[in-house]
Amino acid sequence: MSTPADAAEPSDMPPVVRTGIAGGLMGLANLVPGVSGGTMVLVMGVYDRFVDAAAGVSRGKFTRSRVVFLAILVASAAVLVVGLAGVMSDLVRERRTLMYSLFIGMTLAGTGPLWKMAGPLKRPIKPAIVVAFLAGLAVMIVIAATQDSEAKEAASALRETEEFRPQPSIPRDLAGGTLAMSAMVLPGISGAHMLLVLGRYEHVTGAVSLLKDGLTGGGSADVVDALWVLVPVGVAAIVSLVVLSNALKWMLANHPRLMGGALLGVLWGSTLAIWPFNNASTGSDYATGTLAFLIGFGAVFALTLLEPREKAAKDAPAS
Repeated sequence: MSTPADAAEPSDMPPVVRTGIAGGLMGLANLVPGVSGGTMVLVMGVYDRFVDAAAGVSRGKFTRSRVVFLAILVASAAVLVVGLAGVMSDLVRERRTLMYSLFIGMTLAGTGPLWKMAGPLKRPIKPAIVVAFLAGLAVMIVIAATQDSEAKEAASALRETEEFRPQPSIPRDLAGGTLAMSAMVLPGISGAHMLLVLGRYEHVTGAVSLLKDGLTGGGSADVVDALWVLVPVGVAAIVSLVVLSNALKWMLANHPRLMGGALLGVLWGSTLAIWPFNNASTGSDYATGTLAFLIGFGAVFALTLLEPREKAAKDAPAS
């Protein structure tokens, strides 16, 4: 699995299957408060491509590799967000232990590449890397501390009643789009949770559902009401993506070990916000959670083992 520092500007064509899976996982993760879409891209081994493509396209530097990568990533994320929002909502609400344990396993499977990039065991150990790690961890501890069980329960379900209609709030929607996109780009931070903190989670997810209904026969009024919420969110998200992706690209190119340390702290700390067990958990809950954790960890870890072989095969001289 490559790290963000391996190639500042990947020029080869992206792996289609891996990119599609990363986009799908990013879309699904961003429906669940506490789960990071950026983390899913990271553990799938395409985070370097994601940052490079977003930064390059935002500066008008279009290449076939970047355009194809973003098209696959965005399309797969959008399809799963629109098509499976209700299913994921039900699973998270009704099978919380199973789903959050699965996400924790998938998240921690990304430890290896970041550990390698940060190089914490290289001598001499740089104090700056330790500080970066602790800073990333501290950020996630603060975010986790803002969540309580009632908030997570309320945020895990989309509004399903026909009477609910999302209400626009342009200042909050602009802030929500900015924070949600920042959270999507930065591994470990949940875009859905940022919307929850701002009180816009149900309105934004409700607007997505309303737009889908409007386009499939619900009427123009549904589309207009949905766009009043989604347009400010989308505009702010695009601006945030341009600024943050270019800043991250510079950091990854010039200070890869510091970024590796910070991202490692964020990655580990991100599991705190989605810890699935509480005082009422039973032995069955722990057994189910452990199994789901192992499945999630094993699946993503297996994918991380494939990339070195793919890279070796690609770099091998033709016979």
